[in-house]
Amino acid sequence: MKKWLFCPVCKGNLEEKETFIRCKACGWHFYHNPLPSVAILGVNEQDEILLVKRGIEPDKGRWALPSGFIEVGETPEEAVLRELKEETGLKGRIINLIGVYMEKTKVYGDVLLMGYRIEITGGVLRPGSDTVDVRFFPKNRLPQIPFSSHRTIINQGLTRPTSPIYVEVLKSKITEAIITDTVLFYKGSMGIDAKIMEVANIKPGEKVHVLNYDNGERLETYAIAEKPNSRKFVLYGPASLKGKKGQRLCILSYALVPQDYTIHFKPRIVLLDTKNCIKKVK
Repeated sequence: MKKWLFCPVCKGNLEEKETFIRCKACGWHFYHNPLPSVAILGVNEQDEILLVKRGIEPDKGRWALPSGFIEVGETPEEAVLRELKEETGLKGRIINLIGVYMEKTKVYGDVLLMGYRIEITGGVLRPGSDTVDVRFFPKNRLPQIPFSSHRTIINQGLTRPTSPIYVEVLKSKITEAIITDTVLFYKGSMGIDAKIMEVANIKPGEKVHVLNYDNGERLETYAIAEKPNSRKFVLYGPASLKGKKGQRLCILSYALVPQDYTIHFKPRIVLLDTKNCIKKVK
């Protein structure tokens, strides 16, 4: 890591803190933030893993995943494809982000590493910048890899599904809503007090599932916002034939989330009283 003896702005004396250094004269700060970088897991049709022999420190001469720092104005995805081309001569397509990791190094300090799995789409295999060799290795006969983050990326990248499985779960629920109006001659939608929509986390135009407690009717339509604090719940268009003024509704909306995230996902449930005022939120 670069060490300053004096302020690079005014040449004043520096004060060293745990997370930053500061110039006592002009107030210039330099924070010891981790450096953002990417690492690439490429697997060929023979189920072999792409590794490079490093040409620079740290761990010069040892095998590791292709990797490099994200440049100014560059997205992590752009950095992945650039580093892949520069270090291995190959072209690729990003499949998914495997995870984000922290690696402590003697040369660069803390490195924040984003691991991506890629599909190789072309190019000619050859060492490039910062590498002296590039090769595919059978996954059960890998050389010793010095970086713990790279080892984790390989392990998780090979064991996790390349595409997450999404499931539809309940996101929002408004229950015991009283129909205040029905309007037949309209394109069709569910009018909801805008304030109650906000509390329930339902957006204008969002698809909602409407259930009528009193007659058992069910329908799918989209939500539109009525005047805030109007306490209005209006069935418009063909939906108006599914209920009458004074009947009670349950209004639901859903979200697609990764299957592994469902245990952490909590719906917003709004319970109304007989005057369409919010009685309870959970």
